Amino acid sequence: MELTYPVVLYIGAGVAAVSLILILFFMKGKKYSGGARSANNEYIKKLPQYKFLMFEYYFLKVIAIVGILGMIMSTTVLVAKPIKVSSNTKEIHNRDIIIGFDVSTSLDSVSCEMCEQLQDMVKGLKGERFGIVIFNGQAVLLVPLTDDYNYVVSELDHLKRSIEAGQNIYYYDDLDELSAYRFAGTSSDRGSSLIGDGLASCLYSFPDFKENPDRARLIILVTDNDVMGDQICSVPQACELCAYKGVKVFGIAPYFVAEENEFKRSLESTGGQYYNTRKRDAIESIIEDVKDTDVSVTYKTSTTVEDIPEMFIIALLVSTALFSVAIWRLRI
Repeated sequence: MELTYPVVLYIGAGVAAVSLILILFFMKGKKYSGGARSANNEYIKKLPQYKFLMFEYYFLKVIAIVGILGMIMSTTVLVAKPIKVSSNTKEIHNRDIIIGFDVSTSLDSVSCEMCEQLQDMVKGLKGERFGIVIFNGQAVLLVPLTDDYNYVVSELDHLKRSIEAGQNIYYYDDLDELSAYRFAGTSSDRGSSLIGDGLASCLYSFPDFKENPDRARLIILVTDNDVMGDQICSVPQACELCAYKGVKVFGIAPYFVAEENEFKRSLESTGGQYYNTRKRDAIESIIEDVKDTDVSVTYKTSTTVEDIPEMFIIALLVSTALFSVAIWRLRI
């Protein structure tokens, strides 16, 4: 227990001391000076009834003193405002995940299945922030890092429907708008499937390297590594940047991936892994391995302040009751 205004205790102690002196002074027995005098009353003082009444008298005086002191001290503590201060330290697991999609048409089948699996993954994790980058000739930050999982899931579903709309033009309404969704902002006259630029854009979509240097970060990259244009940054260069920033890259590619060995080495140099859909469980494997990667741990301490007047209110009521009964019996 702590007191919000502890200085009040000093005032209360002073008041209690003065009150005790005054009580003792006024309650001190005085010799009776009026009325008729009696002699030979020693016999009366030996009577059991007289002894009981005298015991009761002194006992009630003590109860009255205890009661009034209890009232003063209880009131003093209540004015000082008793509180309970408690600190709670929580261990928070933090991780940021950027999902990078190569939205060129050669990746349609892989991207659709990844969207479905990632929706389930997002729903099943807590403490992570997710972001989505789509790229082709240039990159677009579709979803900035957020812990609004419903929004991430809805965008993954929207992206999946856009990819499917391009595959089956008779399945959806508003076909032109829906199928063009993934190409809005990602088309460029510099070419298509600029993988290195897309990966670098994923890396620099993490907003707070300086503020949270210890936060775990990783990228899930979906691409066939088939570059068809003029890149500013190659995949090995982008992976070197990721490794420097401490960001792991987990990449998944179809069976027709270009430059597979170099692509795999680049991804593994970041501490991440490479997966290929020629293995039936490739997509499930990348999802499970991402779940099992290290998560940074931070500790958040919260302090709560709770008023606890109940015990002293009860003490005040009890003291008041004792004092009232004692005074009533003493006929003061």
